[in-house]
Amino acid sequence: MSQLAVKPTPAPAPRQLPPAANEHGGDAGLNAIAAMRAALGKTSAASKFDRLSPQQKAILLLAASLRPSQYINKPLMTLTTDEREAIRHALISLVDLGRAFAAVPLSRDQFIAPKITMPLSAPQTGQQKAAQQAPQRQDVNSGFEEISRLAAELASEITELDKH
Repeated sequence: MSQLAVKPTPAPAPRQLPPAANEHGGDAGLNAIAAMRAALGKTSAASKFDRLSPQQKAILLLAASLRPSQYINKPLMTLTTDEREAIRHALISLVDLGRAFAAVPLSRDQFIAPKITMPLSAPQTGQQKAAQQAPQRQDVNSGFEEISRLAAELASEITELDKH
């Protein structure tokens, strides 16, 4: 008896059909926008950058160590690779900064300390104010005199050293 070599027949490959319109294959709108931007040679980051207000661009350019007066009216894609990279790093830093303050209330009282109210006293006359300021003036004057004396000593020591 001879054995016949039987080769198994391969299973037919499943037909590859394009996905139906209602199948989830990613966000079709985002994919279409990305395709249009690619055709125009523009990225979503460049599109966002170009739509920033002048103040927002100036903040971003300053953070990137670029002069706003030179770059504020230029589209992102016209900048050099190094300039775009600097803007990218600045944007990452600003986003991190925003995250650091995300949970902090940004009301005025968080940044401006409330004024300490002093007890009301009777208004002072010019003579009373002068009498209160006299000791302060005397302290300042004596401080200046001490500095002048020390400066004179130092100058005399320097002249003595120059003689030798």
